[in-house]
Amino acid sequence: MSTLRYRIPDEPRPTGMAHLAVDPMWPLLTLMLAGNVIGLLWFAVNSRALGSPTAMKESIYIAASLIGCVALGVALAWCRQQGLLSDEGLAYAGLSVAVLKLSLGYALYISQSRCAELVQHYGGILRNGAVVAILATVILRPVVVDLQLPAIFKGALL
Repeated sequence: MSTLRYRIPDEPRPTGMAHLAVDPMWPLLTLMLAGNVIGLLWFAVNSRALGSPTAMKESIYIAASLIGCVALGVALAWCRQQGLLSDEGLAYAGLSVAVLKLSLGYALYISQSRCAELVQHYGGILRNGAVVAILATVILRPVVVDLQLPAIFKGALL
């Protein structure tokens, strides 16, 4: 006789990576301090570790952040080349890239925090990500900064 298990749609799915799950605050902090690519990568791993039921939506946020930052970089470079933006105006318009990164990072945080709260409520353990966040900021960010990439791509990665 087979047993059927009732599954709540918002319930996290157990995975073999559950021991890597952290509070989503740590990937968000890493996104702010270490850069977009490192923070988004950690969000992707954390989504899998939490068994997030909204993993597809989170993948779309991650792709939108990377593609959007590159698109904004291209648009700003084009505006500067055409003389539509002065150097001062370009500095202010460049804030739109940071706004996009942080707003999509916050959307990822909100999406994962619901799942993380359910994991904790039902006895799951979330690891402390402070050490990884510090190491990513101190060690990995300089590595990404030193990569020989066009400025547009560096803007999307950092």
